[in-house]
Amino acid sequence: MVAPLAIAGISAVGSLFSGITGGKGAKKAANIAAQQAEKDRALAQQVYNQNYSLAAPTVDRGNAAGTQINALLGLGGNTGAAQDALAQYKASTGYQTRLNEGYNAINSGYAARGALESGAAQKALLNYGQNQASGEFANYLGQLNNQQGAGLNALGSVTGSGIAYVNQATAAGNSAASAGANAALYGSQVQANALAGFFKRLGQRTREQQL
Repeated sequence: MVAPLAIAGISAVGSLFSGITGGKGAKKAANIAAQQAEKDRALAQQVYNQNYSLAAPTVDRGNAAGTQINALLGLGGNTGAAQDALAQYKASTGYQTRLNEGYNAINSGYAARGALESGAAQKALLNYGQNQASGEFANYLGQLNNQQGAGLNALGSVTGSGIAYVNQATAAGNSAASAGANAALYGSQVQANALAGFFKRLGQRTREQQL
């Protein structure tokens, strides 16, 4: 027959083993949570990097357009380069051809009336040229503004992606930290309870033997 004290010892050891096992299980759960949190952070970083790579060229073009606008409006930058870019824009749109066609039309009209050399003809030609130049400049600024707006939108997208990344990375870190802290507290408490139970049972059986 097994002595009561031996039974108490077996029961207490079983309680202690259970507590230690529970503590190890909690630690394993915390490790799993930490690994998942790291995967979440890595995924968030990957998505952010992809978004940044896609948006960066548009942001750069928007910044370049803003620099050109400032230069054309006398707000700083390389004015000569901005004027050269405007000239290239005019050349690409057939501006000079359209301008000459307008001049020819005005000349033909005044020539038909025998007033080609008149002051009115010269004034009409001057006004037409100025209006055309002003209109083409406004068109060019409009194109630059559109490009700058696209850059700002892309920048907003990257900024939003960055904020989302920070939030997700922070949430993942907090989740892992919380899991680790809870596991540590749980493991300590379980093992402490197991040890307390171990000695309590031994004490009870010892007193029973002494009675």
